Order: sequence, then structure tokens, then C-alpha cells
Amino acid sequence: MRQIDMSREAVTARLKLVSELRRLCLSLQTAKVKSQPATKQQDMKQNQPGPNSSERSAK
Repeated sequence: MRQIDMSREAVTARLKLVSELRRLCLSLQTAKVKSQPATKQQDMKQNQPGPNSSERSAK
């Protein structure tokens, strides 16, 4: 079994890390999602002519 460092410094460092993670979680809880830019795959789908487009009917 792996030994866990229980020295004063190690415990303090872990408590500080948990405190930072808690603050991050609380700030993410109130954050708003920004709209993401379209991916290349989505762009390609939008630029393809549909079944009713003039390019297809011209053939």
C-alpha cells in the first residue's frame, strides 16, 4: 500500500488545492456558455447544395 504524506506542509498544500478547485467549481456554476464557432464539418454541410438548389436543377 502506498504511503500518504501527512506532514503539515503536505496537508496544507492539499487543502489549498481543494480550496482552489472549490472556487473554480463555484465560478463555473454561474458561468454562461458562449456560442461556439462552427466546425469545418458543419461548414461543409451548410455549403453543399440541397436537393432543391439551382445547381442541381441545371444539370
